[in-house]
Amino acid sequence: SLWVRASDCYQVEMLRVLRFVLWSTALACQPSHLLEVTPAGAVTYLSSECGVKWIASSSGNATAALKPQSIKAQVPGDLLTDLEAAGEIGDPLYELNWLKSDIWAKQTWTYSANFSIDQLGLESTSAHRVQLVFDGIKMGAHVKVNGQLLGTATSQFIRYSFDLDPSRSQNSLEVIFDQSIQVGGRFMASSGGWDWAPYTNTFQGDARTFTYGIWKHVYLVYTPSSSASITHVVPKVFYQGKYPTKALVDGEHEGFKVKLKVFLSAKSATFGSLAVQNSWDHAIYVAAMTVPEGNSSALIEMNASAKDIKLWWPIGMGDQPLYDLSVTFEPNNTPSASVTAHRKVGFRYFALVTGNDTDPAYVTKAASEQGTDSHGMYFRINGAAFWSKGSNVIPMENLEGRMNGEAHRIMVRSAADGGMNTLRIWGGGIFMPDEFYDTCDELGLIVFHDMMYAQLGHAPAKTVVQDIELRHQVRRLSSHPSIVIWDGCNECTVLMGTKTEIYATFVMTVVAEEDDSRSIWPSCPAFGWSTGVHKLDCLPNGEPLTTPAKAKTIETHGYYQHGTGFPAVNGDPKLFPFYANLPIKVDVEDTSLGHQNIFGSEFGSVVMSSFESMAPTLAPEHWGLHGGQKKDQCDSSGWPNTCKGDNVMAQRNYPCDSLIDAYFGLHPEAYFNSTGPAIFQQQLYQCMLSQTLILKSDIETRRSYNQFGTLVWQLNEIWPTGGWGSVEYGSPVKGQVLGGRWKPLHYLYRRSIFADVMATCGANGTCYVKNDGAVPFEGHCNVSTLRFADGQRQLVKSLAVKMPPGPGTKQIFQVKLDGHAGSFMLLSECLRSSPWKYDLQTGAFGALHANSVSFNEILMAAPFQLDLPAAKVSASVAAEPNADGSVDIELSTDKTAVYVTLTTLAHGRFSDNVFAMSPGRGTVKFIPFGSSSHLNSIDLLRRSLRIEHLEMYQQPPAVISI
Repeated sequence: SLWVRASDCYQVEMLRVLRFVLWSTALACQPSHLLEVTPAGAVTYLSSECGVKWIASSSGNATAALKPQSIKAQVPGDLLTDLEAAGEIGDPLYELNWLKSDIWAKQTWTYSANFSIDQLGLESTSAHRVQLVFDGIKMGAHVKVNGQLLGTATSQFIRYSFDLDPSRSQNSLEVIFDQSIQVGGRFMASSGGWDWAPYTNTFQGDARTFTYGIWKHVYLVYTPSSSASITHVVPKVFYQGKYPTKALVDGEHEGFKVKLKVFLSAKSATFGSLAVQNSWDHAIYVAAMTVPEGNSSALIEMNASAKDIKLWWPIGMGDQPLYDLSVTFEPNNTPSASVTAHRKVGFRYFALVTGNDTDPAYVTKAASEQGTDSHGMYFRINGAAFWSKGSNVIPMENLEGRMNGEAHRIMVRSAADGGMNTLRIWGGGIFMPDEFYDTCDELGLIVFHDMMYAQLGHAPAKTVVQDIELRHQVRRLSSHPSIVIWDGCNECTVLMGTKTEIYATFVMTVVAEEDDSRSIWPSCPAFGWSTGVHKLDCLPNGEPLTTPAKAKTIETHGYYQHGTGFPAVNGDPKLFPFYANLPIKVDVEDTSLGHQNIFGSEFGSVVMSSFESMAPTLAPEHWGLHGGQKKDQCDSSGWPNTCKGDNVMAQRNYPCDSLIDAYFGLHPEAYFNSTGPAIFQQQLYQCMLSQTLILKSDIETRRSYNQFGTLVWQLNEIWPTGGWGSVEYGSPVKGQVLGGRWKPLHYLYRRSIFADVMATCGANGTCYVKNDGAVPFEGHCNVSTLRFADGQRQLVKSLAVKMPPGPGTKQIFQVKLDGHAGSFMLLSECLRSSPWKYDLQTGAFGALHANSVSFNEILMAAPFQLDLPAAKVSASVAAEPNADGSVDIELSTDKTAVYVTLTTLAHGRFSDNVFAMSPGRGTVKFIPFGSSSHLNSIDLLRRSLRIEHLEMYQQPPAVISI
């Protein structure tokens, strides 16, 4: 095709009119959430929310004493959620309900609905191609319309499309979930359990299974017979300048090229024009083209000059401008048959760096080389190196019927508000809903994205199904500037000549064919590439992808603090004591990009969730870390452990005994066996604070070393359990907060741990201040002691700081510490001399300055070693919200209280939490989440507000030092 840039105002106006006509038709009924980009055409949704009545019917099974039955179903959704709604089962996550699997595992279930093809009121449906589209079907299923088999779904991650007879108005649809259909592990690997998800007792091959259903939207796409459907719009953005090692400046760089690939599908060959319009220079590109029968594609290249665009930056480094692209296919002489698709793009140049690119000679040499190096691993964007800080993300749900688009937006916002700039999508989960990626684009969180491969029956095979799956998902997600890395899998070290070479020769080869505009990586973690990528940035170069047999470690997973001391499906039944890492040991060696470095893409600590989250999934008689029941017999020779018994806490992944003993002193077994609301609240507070202190010490120690990637395992929880997250289970069901209640650790991320500029102190008064931000820091870091006895502060160091841009700029200093380590904590507060617009203001309760960039509360001894007074802390909730929707909460205490923690059933977070408080009064704010106001009330906040602090739970019944 010959592309011509057009500027005629009439053409511009016609394109606008066409888009309006099409989309005003397509939006006749638009579901409220979990929408994906659809093939371009007029769309009728067959979702329950749009009035389509779905029924789930079972075959029955006489052997299992199951009679055939029919229940109301929800689409999108899943069978277990429908069974619960129908009253056929209890909450699947309550007690051990998910193990009562006969009703869903020992019979065939069919989802059925009736639909009309003329629902859009088109004058002639026979003049249209009509396609039935499923954005996602989980587990094997036959799709039938009017009794005729259209096809079989075998991958959760494929969009299935089937042509229908447009002349038949009334139709019946059946989706038959036949469990004999082998799907080759192409479903969420953690569906049937992981060491943070419930382990089921149903399998397909080696892979555990759980629920199934039509988990995404179903719809009809109407395309005029003379036209073509636009199935994918894939914009690939390339920087046109030389490799930059300093931050690019708007208006002063070499600009970008956009290679836009448009995928089309036609029932029969057609001729027309394809027009593309962008919003950065408002140009229209038009080409006459013949679209053949079946699937085809067209490519257009557009320039984006520096004068017309603003750069897209990660949060804390700049803004996140997005630009519109619209693509319209118009058949010859038939404007009314036009179809249009839309995408948004951002302009950034990302590099995954493995060599010392601070050396100009290295950059010159590496510019013409392929493979990767072994200097380390760090990231640059638009020329600026930055500290990658954040978490690994798992699916928010095992029960897709509970999946909520707004919850995904809130979870991403919580990551941003917690000081993170990077999220890794873990390979045992799912390709996330569009709400997740859209919010990352809007807020500036970069995404390090695994393909959906993991262990336990979910390895790749070079099949047509998996080829389609990979290409569909890369095309679907290609427009998102937040996605900067594609990698092959989770923990599947890729070695040529072994069975794992398939990740290079098939998985990532397909990905690179589809998208050569992003850095690619063999696996997570990985040693890098031998061939197939440009050495400076890891972008594909078109050569075969191969990996080295052996290389220096530049990316790590671990250390993981597992829970032990109680027989459960995860962890060792035997108690393995360990010491609290307090105070930390500060590394005093220089840190910089020019030194050998490393990237930590996974490490973490086990943790439970709050009483509010855990209690609704347990019977009251089981409110305790050991459930108040006889212990299970657990065989720990495999993974996971195999447990026999009916102890409900044995099935909630890891115990927390070893953590509590390390930070709160050794406890007798009777303590963990105790049950009741008060003791369970105490145990859970201790468990969550232990995780907080473990990871605070871990990350502060890492920051004293030369590490430029710090991604914690993990961000969120998939259910209330002994998991790893800093944010709780986030579906809006009983006890849970939409998007996830913040655990104590998440508040400390925001206040100090993930602050770009932070000061901390370790053993012997050795301290450091670190600037891991992309801009210089000039200001002060003040270190004080807070005496527990009287709550008085005493300044011990005021450090004037003038540091160049990070990441990795470090300054060592000393403070003199007097007195018993358990009689005080240190407070460090850093503030910038002149405010910078992208600083995250911590809002720390104890900070002396409103514009402080970090506020760090530092223990010199373990919690059980602290000399704390018996404090009485109370709270008063304001009668009315503030203009911004927040609610003031006034706190008061008669004596020093440490790690004061507020918890509520209201949907939101606090401006600060888990802090020290001197005698007196102070105010925190409750900040509602997103559009959750319909779930909230001040009365709910007031009724459910609960206050805890360390001294309440400090001492075990019998303290034994370890």
